[in-house]
Amino acid sequence: MMIDFVALALYCALMGGTPGPNNVMLTASSVHYGFARTIPHMLGIAAGHVLQVLITCLSLGEVFLRYPATQTTLRIVGFLYLMYLSYRILGSKVAGARKGSGRPLYFLEAVMFQFVNPKAWVFVTTVAALFLPQDTGALLLSASIIAITAGIVVIPCIAVWAGFGQALRRFLERPLAMKIFNITIAAALVATAFYMLISSSVF
Repeated sequence: MMIDFVALALYCALMGGTPGPNNVMLTASSVHYGFARTIPHMLGIAAGHVLQVLITCLSLGEVFLRYPATQTTLRIVGFLYLMYLSYRILGSKVAGARKGSGRPLYFLEAVMFQFVNPKAWVFVTTVAALFLPQDTGALLLSASIIAITAGIVVIPCIAVWAGFGQALRRFLERPLAMKIFNITIAAALVATAFYMLISSSVF
């Protein structure tokens, strides 16, 4: 069993640190609810990736190839969920979050979101294709090691985006600034949702 951990870590850091639905949502969550309350969301993303890598390495990719409708269904569900999140963000206020109204995503919600997140599927399917050794006798062990490595590497990368949101909080106290931020983040999620819906190469 030979796994190139340096290349794996670099790839996971690149995918985890670049813009996408997860990082946009983490930034918005930290702005509205603070970094500490966003930690379960971050851990849910990492755990979701671990599950996805395991499932993909153990042949979910074959299901996608044989039943393309599965991809279409996931794409539509992801589109609808991102549109819902955009709607929620438009009505959010930092002041309201500090008084206890609203909430960030729970751990399990963040885990489940990865299964309708197009960037997450690109991430995990590529990891499985590039780094899974061709040693079928150690498939489960290899998949587990790769999945855990991916989950660990992703955490500090996405934490940067949550930290960015935390840093923005004090600059967004004015209602107008908060409104502009909400519109920008909601628009980014809507654009991502439509791209996901129309793209033929999401997975």
